[in-house]
Amino acid sequence: MRVGFCSLVQPLKRRLGSVSSSSRHSLRWCATSSSSLNISAFETAANTAENAAADATRSVSASSLLKYTIEPSAATMGAPRPLHDERACHTLAMLASFPPSRIRNFAVVAHVDHGKTTLSDAVLRRTGVLSGSQVGTYTDRLLVERQRGITVKAQTCSIFVVHNGEEFLLNLIDTPGHVDFQYEVSRSLSASEAALLLVDVAQGIEAQTMAHFHTALERGLTIIPVFTKMDTVLSDVPVDRALQELEDSTGLLRREVVFTSAKEQLGVEGLLRTIVERVPPPVGLVGLSDLRQLPPLLPGSAERTAMEKKMVPLRALLFDSWTSECGGGLRRAAPRGGDKGNSSDCSDGNVTCLIRVIDGTLTAKTVVLFYHSHRRCEALEVGIIHPELRPTTALTAGMVGYVTFSKLSREDFSVGETLYTLPTRTFTRESIVPVTGFKRVHPVVFAGFYPDEGEYITQLREAVEKLRVNEPAVTMEPLDCPALGAGLQLGFLGMLHMQVFQERLLAEFGQRVLVTPPLVQYKYREVGVDAEAPLKPLTVHSWRWLHEGVSCYLEPYVTVTIITPREHFQGIDSEALQQFRGEQLDMRVLDDARILVRYKMPLADLVRGFFDVVRSVSHGYASLDYDDPVYEEADLVKVEVAVQKSRVSALSVICPRSEASAVGKRIVSSLKSNLTRGAVDIPLQAMVGAKIIARETVRAYRKDVTAKIHAGDISRKQKKWNDQKKGKERMARRTVGTVTLDQSVLAAAMGATSL
Repeated sequence: MRVGFCSLVQPLKRRLGSVSSSSRHSLRWCATSSSSLNISAFETAANTAENAAADATRSVSASSLLKYTIEPSAATMGAPRPLHDERACHTLAMLASFPPSRIRNFAVVAHVDHGKTTLSDAVLRRTGVLSGSQVGTYTDRLLVERQRGITVKAQTCSIFVVHNGEEFLLNLIDTPGHVDFQYEVSRSLSASEAALLLVDVAQGIEAQTMAHFHTALERGLTIIPVFTKMDTVLSDVPVDRALQELEDSTGLLRREVVFTSAKEQLGVEGLLRTIVERVPPPVGLVGLSDLRQLPPLLPGSAERTAMEKKMVPLRALLFDSWTSECGGGLRRAAPRGGDKGNSSDCSDGNVTCLIRVIDGTLTAKTVVLFYHSHRRCEALEVGIIHPELRPTTALTAGMVGYVTFSKLSREDFSVGETLYTLPTRTFTRESIVPVTGFKRVHPVVFAGFYPDEGEYITQLREAVEKLRVNEPAVTMEPLDCPALGAGLQLGFLGMLHMQVFQERLLAEFGQRVLVTPPLVQYKYREVGVDAEAPLKPLTVHSWRWLHEGVSCYLEPYVTVTIITPREHFQGIDSEALQQFRGEQLDMRVLDDARILVRYKMPLADLVRGFFDVVRSVSHGYASLDYDDPVYEEADLVKVEVAVQKSRVSALSVICPRSEASAVGKRIVSSLKSNLTRGAVDIPLQAMVGAKIIARETVRAYRKDVTAKIHAGDISRKQKKWNDQKKGKERMARRTVGTVTLDQSVLAAAMGATSL
């Protein structure tokens, strides 16, 4: 359960103090940087100097009339150095000697569509990492990201800047904003010392803004508020309102805010300077971590013995991974002058892991141990992302980079794993402290994935296994349905997560699948067990009735937080209470225009489409967030469907007893509308146990057997009708349970079972 909005605000306010009204009114934000900040880059970008000159002379928008003045960035950074520049090559080669005091790791977090990707691209462009043609294509690498216009996967990039004569390494992590991808944000924050909390100045504080703020605060990270899209405001009112909301909701002071306009390339240099000055450096032990990293010295020599005593075990956090098939376009940079780096190129089948080094040093050919899975692997290659994979000699304490392994399957590791080494015999596994603070998540939405007609389950399983390397939150179990054949039950963090996974299967592996409607994870408690005993999962395939040793059923509930414009509150409240079994917990007026409201709601109803209803009623202006589910007792039943007295397991569904009749009627009505009529009647029944709660009949076609009888005794027609009736009865006895349900019919009927 997340902490309430105001529970952590007041201590922060007391600690930080307040700002006088006079200083608030005299606030100015400035995008001009001093000449002490220079940028060192490693990508060829011939047009960057021209862009810098254009930025210096660009006419300022109407926001220049505000008291929060937008001033153009001075062209003090200089043009980025090409990759072949001697100093750039020297810096890359000497990366292993970068001290932690000159490393800054930070994540960019914000609500959906508050400008995370645009600002990240602006920073990478301003520092010369990206050229003008690459802007907008780096952080959103996946096809589904470009099609939907949202960030799905967190992306990392290393940046080099020179500040006050010292060169710094900045590791930027751009994160998604949708609630379904909160896991990506959690992983990114675990590898960072600070979080840039972005706020759209026109939209203000949203639900996910607060969720990210509390997550970063609980981890003890430095939080730097950044206002984006300053070029869109035409008066001081929205800026003042957003600043006041920030202070009231988070306790962060307005004097800490960095103002930016990524679209206009303004405020970027000031943001970089703020990152260098306010983000704390990583803390870790520096030293070699493997005997292979030592220089060639005679064993037993005094110099070698002294170096061995200074060795420290490697500790690194694994927070992302991918294969060559699903890396989102992230590839190794082209070799320079035939130089292939420190190892061979990554071949198909290798797994690349994104890591944050806590202690020690990692190099190629270092034998790495996995703390939890007890796996042992040799590193093929290590390097940084700048902006592609760039091999380096080593990764040292505080750095964020990648390491490539071969022959590593999904079961051999998990995201959040601690990588370590035992450099000498003086170190043991018991002396290694695993990296803490990484919170595992559990799927809340489950759906069956079946191969399209004519496809094989083996190909689908292989594609899902490869994609799960890059989507560690997805769980997988085999399914076997008589109507649909072999399939897979996959668990997701939400509806959007499921849809994105399905689209990635098609885009990256060419797998078309039939997806059953999503269901939530119900549980039950056995009779006679302790109340503290773990609950058992309950599915349609493992259903048990109360008389079969079940003490009670439990249903997941979540706390839904909505921030909506005042004029749309009544419509959302009515839908939540009447159609989605919601219970209002809290309602607060944020300002003259917006209201915050919390509901307690079954997760099944939230999945059924509550978010779509909120978005529709508010015309897209409301934001929604929900906490982790909590299980409470519920009266549940299993609704089964029989077609011509043969039960179809694919159409079974678990629902509250009060909704069983309505659910059963929707299913059989959908089947009746989509089934093709035949020579005999087809009965459709929805049942709870042995009780029929809904029934429909698909009527048979009737041949006019008396068409040739134009006159005469009625008994002649009656005889024909009786013969036809007896024939249909014989056909019905021979065709019991042989009705063929096409995938299109099942898909239409399954749509009616969505809860």
